[in-house]
Amino acid sequence: MASSTTFDPEDLANAAAAVASQLAAGGDTAQRPLRTSQSFRMDEGYSGEETPSLYEDPNQREDMRSARDNGELKIPAWMAGLNDALREEYAYKLVRTLPTSHIASLVDRLVPILHLDFVQILPSELSLQVLSYLPARSLLSASLASRTWRRFALEPRLWRDLYRSVGWEENSAEVRLFESQMRERADEEARQQQQAKRKAEEQRDEEKQMRDQARRNMDRFRASIPPHIEGSNISGGPMDTSGEWPAQGSNTTPPYDTPTQTPDSSDMNYYPSGSESQRTVRGSTNPGISFGSAAAMSEDDDMYPSSLSRPVLLPTYQEQSLPIRPTLTTPGYSNQMRLNWAFLYKNRKMLEDNWLHNRYTTFQIPHPNHPLEGHTECIYTIQYSPNFLVSGSRDRTVRIWNMRTRRLVGEPLKGHNGSVLCLQFDESPDEDILITGSSDSSVIIWQFSTGKILKTIEKAHQESVLNLKFSKKWLITCSKDKFIKVWNREHLETTHKDYPWHSKYLFGNGAEARQHPHHPSNIGQNQSVWTVQDPSSASGFGLQNPYASSAGTNRGFGSRAPPKGAVRAIPAYSTVQNLVGHGAAVNAIQLHGELIASASGDRLIKLWNLRTGLCEKTFMGHSKGIACIQFDGRTIVSGSSDQTIRVFDAETQAELATLQGHGALVRTVQATKSRIVSGSYDESVRIWRKDSEDRWVPGPVLRQTPSPSHRTAAAAGAGHPANAGAQLAALAYSSAVHMHQIQHVGGPGFAGAVAAAQLLPSHHHHTQFQPTVLPQPGAAVPGAVPTPHTGHASATTHRVFKLQFDARWIICCSQDSKIIGWDYAADEEGIVEASRFFKGGS
Repeated sequence: MASSTTFDPEDLANAAAAVASQLAAGGDTAQRPLRTSQSFRMDEGYSGEETPSLYEDPNQREDMRSARDNGELKIPAWMAGLNDALREEYAYKLVRTLPTSHIASLVDRLVPILHLDFVQILPSELSLQVLSYLPARSLLSASLASRTWRRFALEPRLWRDLYRSVGWEENSAEVRLFESQMRERADEEARQQQQAKRKAEEQRDEEKQMRDQARRNMDRFRASIPPHIEGSNISGGPMDTSGEWPAQGSNTTPPYDTPTQTPDSSDMNYYPSGSESQRTVRGSTNPGISFGSAAAMSEDDDMYPSSLSRPVLLPTYQEQSLPIRPTLTTPGYSNQMRLNWAFLYKNRKMLEDNWLHNRYTTFQIPHPNHPLEGHTECIYTIQYSPNFLVSGSRDRTVRIWNMRTRRLVGEPLKGHNGSVLCLQFDESPDEDILITGSSDSSVIIWQFSTGKILKTIEKAHQESVLNLKFSKKWLITCSKDKFIKVWNREHLETTHKDYPWHSKYLFGNGAEARQHPHHPSNIGQNQSVWTVQDPSSASGFGLQNPYASSAGTNRGFGSRAPPKGAVRAIPAYSTVQNLVGHGAAVNAIQLHGELIASASGDRLIKLWNLRTGLCEKTFMGHSKGIACIQFDGRTIVSGSSDQTIRVFDAETQAELATLQGHGALVRTVQATKSRIVSGSYDESVRIWRKDSEDRWVPGPVLRQTPSPSHRTAAAAGAGHPANAGAQLAALAYSSAVHMHQIQHVGGPGFAGAVAAAQLLPSHHHHTQFQPTVLPQPGAAVPGAVPTPHTGHASATTHRVFKLQFDARWIICCSQDSKIIGWDYAADEEGIVEASRFFKGGS
């Protein structure tokens, strides 16, 4: 059988040699000519081979090309039966018999087989899919291969995925706004180009009409000249061909047959004012007429008024080359500009390196040139966005600052009768709201854009409002009175999907609520809760719906919550839940979806369900009262008077890490997936980051350096953990005693001094300040007589009360009347330009 056929090696060698000699001698198979693209080669020197004849048979060469293209040249069966190694050896021996030029041509034919450029061959989508598996450094290396590779390797979609894969987040609203602006700009440019093109076409049509009209007028004018004056001037003299203007005194005029052929006729008005024909016929009293210039005019001559300039031809589309250095925008399809994610990735990487190596610039609010715009006393709370910063102070005012100019926006907002301890704002047009809480136990809702008070809840709690958070639907507040309250932000009818049917605060055991026809348990499977018919709407007897809202005093509740058991419509900003469970002041809360995380002086962290008002989980670990908390749905980070920061898993309640380093109460903390920034009464701001093994490690320590007038000998060692606690405790103790003596004189704004002392680390000689239940840290005041900071402040004038950070900034407030910021863009122009699109820390 053919499969068992064997070949004698000697016969194979002889056959191969015969084929090689036949090819070398130019037998039946002609030598293949060089490729057209490689027809010219440099002299490669002496090769030891015979020079092929320059006079090859054209027919033989054509037969060879036809045989190669049509696949008629077959490999002998005996050669196809050899193994790969033997065929390779025979092919090499055979190639070595070829002239150098043929070997080079053969190599050219093999290169496409050995080196396939998939970017050129595959569809763009598949090429991008292949490149999407490369890391950033490999993509940058690939961009150096060629222009085509550069365009693919720097495709914004690849770098957007890389940006997100690192864990960085973008400011989606800012990205959408920027891209919409670019689309609008591109659409406007396209409209302008279309208008220019249309005007150019109209101008060409108008010019063509004018040329045609002028030519017709010239033909009629020439036809009107009598034959006996052909070739002479009108007066019968010889034609003046000297090119000079005739004397001004000549007043002879040419004869015209018809009035329409006079120089003043409407048809003649088509002669342009700057043309040679008009200067001869209309612009002079000389009757001499020359038609040589007009006869020689072509359609392309510039014979029209300057106001009708020729259209500018729009350039044809050419693909723009990418710049050497990435810029904020990059050309896309049809050269429409897009956001360049490679630029964002590069500058975000530089920004993270600045964080790692602690490179920053500092700034303060108010601007140093306008110190009188600042608060007159210490600042307890801040919140900022890319455009604004809002601060609340012990001076009972709220101030809005422009983040770019660091100047005050408008007048200070006044309305509280106590220290402003907490706030939150949303400047977006659909919200435009600012909510503040105070030590006077009130909550005020302001219109952010105007500073107008929209609503005041006088007694939101029985004692100081220490913290608040809001979403589009709910407002959550916590207080020194140990309670957490949930308020609705919009009017709720019983048919509303967010109506708090499960609220024990409103309905007690819920028996009456369950009997209500709008209660979810009474709605059939095929009937929507939103389509329950009002029983009074179709009665025809003027009956009143007992479940509808009303402005009457007997059925409406105004700003008060309805009495227990009364199932009625609930006005906006009414208490719908009262969460009870903590045994001390609730110092901080966080809202994530429908979960509320709370931290209290009773050393516990609780996780509540907003809908049901039930405590679902309790976290224990701190040995003293907890002052601050951060919750993102997965992780809880808390700071305590035990001088530690603890990280908990929200699902398993396991304590993941305990961070030690502060020398006093950890008053404020903010966290992301890989970075924690904390502020303490030891006057320091500490940065913690995750290492390569996913462990939290301490990073740089930042301090608000006070001026010499604010520093005393007792504060010289405050930055050292070894003695900071003792110094702060001693100062707090003496200040607390003093403040306790004057609290009846100073009013409720001074009543938090004892709380400040209790939140500091305790020592053996101050055992009287070691309570099991800690009052609020929010009402803590400077450890001195409460006067504005005029150079006579206590030694610890920079206890950090509140901080916030994002990808670029850390900003904090303290006992000082100034707000201090650290800018990790470090004045790098590219980082500053790109930072508007960054969100949060890494």
